[in-house]
Amino acid sequence: MTRRKFALGMAGAAAASAQSNPIRRYFDPSTEVEVLALSDPAQASYLPHHGNRSVSSRNGFLVYSTETANGFQAQRLEVKGGATRLLTTASALEPRSLALSPDDRTLYYADGDLLLGTGMSGGKPRQLYQGSAPEIFQRGLSLSDDGTNLVLIDQKKLVLVPTAVGRVSRTLAEVEASQATISKSGQVFVRGTDASISVIATTAGAKMRKLPIEGELGPALWSPDGRSILYLKVNQGKGIPNALFEFSLDANKEALVGKTSQFVDFGRNADSSVFVGASGSKAQPFILIMLRITRREMALCEHKSSDPGSVSPVFSPSSQRIYFQSDRLGKPAIFSVAVEKLVERTEQDDPPGKKS
Repeated sequence: MTRRKFALGMAGAAAASAQSNPIRRYFDPSTEVEVLALSDPAQASYLPHHGNRSVSSRNGFLVYSTETANGFQAQRLEVKGGATRLLTTASALEPRSLALSPDDRTLYYADGDLLLGTGMSGGKPRQLYQGSAPEIFQRGLSLSDDGTNLVLIDQKKLVLVPTAVGRVSRTLAEVEASQATISKSGQVFVRGTDASISVIATTAGAKMRKLPIEGELGPALWSPDGRSILYLKVNQGKGIPNALFEFSLDANKEALVGKTSQFVDFGRNADSSVFVGASGSKAQPFILIMLRITRREMALCEHKSSDPGSVSPVFSPSSQRIYFQSDRLGKPAIFSVAVEKLVERTEQDDPPGKKS
């Protein structure tokens, strides 16, 4: 091979590599903040269901589902450099069913009626549970913070699925519910078909407890310690803004966290000191952050999603970056904004089984 051919070959390889990098940068026209478009807008891409991890504990990579010639598959994106790698070869992957384990080594997902776990470095997927129908996973599944259990709703059963080999799934309760989320403290809250919130422990014989919360409820999340639940109250009346509340399980009462400028979806950082929200305003479709201590908001960028309730804004584990999804470019795509100048870093302990 001549030196010229070698140089041309290297140039071609470099061009192919650059082409495969989906990350594009732009400045938001409203705030002049730099935004990263992380996925190729030519293929629909989705973040996991609300509350499940998609960002590695050291912020090195992101997992999301994306359209391919073989249907939706889970993809890993290196945040620095933009290298991508498909993680699954599923026949019918539920796009928002992904859940990354706390040690960043395992990805859980639904393929048809099967709940599977696969190693991030490859290997044959392991079956954890077979559902009654693929549709049950459209409601989502939830992985505990320690990675030991998943919960899901199958027909009218709240099911606890251990992730360890040899452990058997069991039904926690019969429920009329649409969603279940497991906490750090080993409790699960379920959303009733009327959006009400009830709590049950994962211990054998535990009883379901419906929380005495009034009003129309939006999205809800566990607090970091699993001793309270954060939620939006929406459609409270003309001129009354949507507001973020916290219900203490110990005190059995709610407290106002802050009024919002029309949040319809939200996330929290690792210590619940800062919240990120997606505004439902058509005139100002912003991603905003709200400091808990001041209850003041700051606009980061426009999401311009046709469905603000699906924007799913989340913090990275270190609280230095925010991720969200939007169909502003046509199909749903993943975006990110750096907030290290606005939000203090939250120190992360090494997750279970992770060596530093």
